[in-house]
Amino acid sequence: MAEMQRKREKINDKKKENEPLEVLESVMDHLSESLNEKNEVEKIDLSSISPEIEIPSSNQAIDTKISPQDSILNDTTSQTLQKPILEPGKIDPRIKSIIPQWVNKPWRWMVPDDIEHKNHWLTTWGEFILDFARILNLHIIDLQEISLVYPFYNTLTKKKLSIPQLILISDYLVEINKAKWWDEQKTRLRIYWKALNTYCDDLFEFAFQNGYEMVTAYDIIQMKQSWSTLPGTDISRIMKLLVETKRASWADSEKKTIEFHFN
Repeated sequence: MAEMQRKREKINDKKKENEPLEVLESVMDHLSESLNEKNEVEKIDLSSISPEIEIPSSNQAIDTKISPQDSILNDTTSQTLQKPILEPGKIDPRIKSIIPQWVNKPWRWMVPDDIEHKNHWLTTWGEFILDFARILNLHIIDLQEISLVYPFYNTLTKKKLSIPQLILISDYLVEINKAKWWDEQKTRLRIYWKALNTYCDDLFEFAFQNGYEMVTAYDIIQMKQSWSTLPGTDISRIMKLLVETKRASWADSEKKTIEFHFN
């Protein structure tokens, strides 16, 4: 009897030793299942997109010159660079209304050799990028990022604009003063789908309608309007333009606060 009791105790002791391991394995299995569920890619039916287009044309040149003194907002630049997340394989519903009819034409993903056709290719893609940025309120685009997003990557036709092609289109936008390179490596592009002077008008009207008498750069960001996500140097430039056009004046010696003149 004593011998049998000792054997039972040994078996029970072994079970207790294995218990934590079994519990850990169970937890890991559960975690793995959860992660797999989260990592499942949502499938999008691209055929449901309406092939309509409303691209405004504008030949107005935009002043993009920025002086060294325009860098007073370095501490807020990281905040203003926040933008909608562009997810590969997914379509933002806001761009459906601006999808051009030619997105399913395979030849649209090839740069024409003929000069006239090439200029037309650059113009149409350039106008679409401007409208794409406007609809999504993007001021700075990452070429690598948009190269994975519809329609720059068209899963229906299995066509994709290459980075060199996007650089070519971007250079065209820079040439017509609708954009400027944000870095020397040409990986990010500052898009000017609205002139800074127009932002001045919008900000002045918004301040008047909402009772803002004095504002700082931080206040402008916190307004959560289209101009609030501008790069810091552009917000600085807008404040200076308001002072230069006598719609505001500097309220402090450091030129970080402006006071509006509504009369």
